[in-house]
Amino acid sequence: MEKFTVYVTFPDNSQTTEKHDETTIGSALARLTRGPAASVGMIKEVKVVDMLDCTNFLWKEGRLEYPIPGVHY
Repeated sequence: MEKFTVYVTFPDNSQTTEKHDETTIGSALARLTRGPAASVGMIKEVKVVDMLDCTNFLWKEGRLEYPIPGVHY
């Protein structure tokens, strides 16, 4: 099963991490990017890194940075 580390950065640049797998990553991203904390600006950045240290998702200051919207590989 694929494992992911989610790095959450706050406006003061402090950071926390969460560990997820393929069954929980979707709800975690929804909570972190569209939940109450995100909507009031309490979350600056959300980055998802997989087991091979590849960035799979990057959300910064309310915008999806990666994957690039509309671009499919």
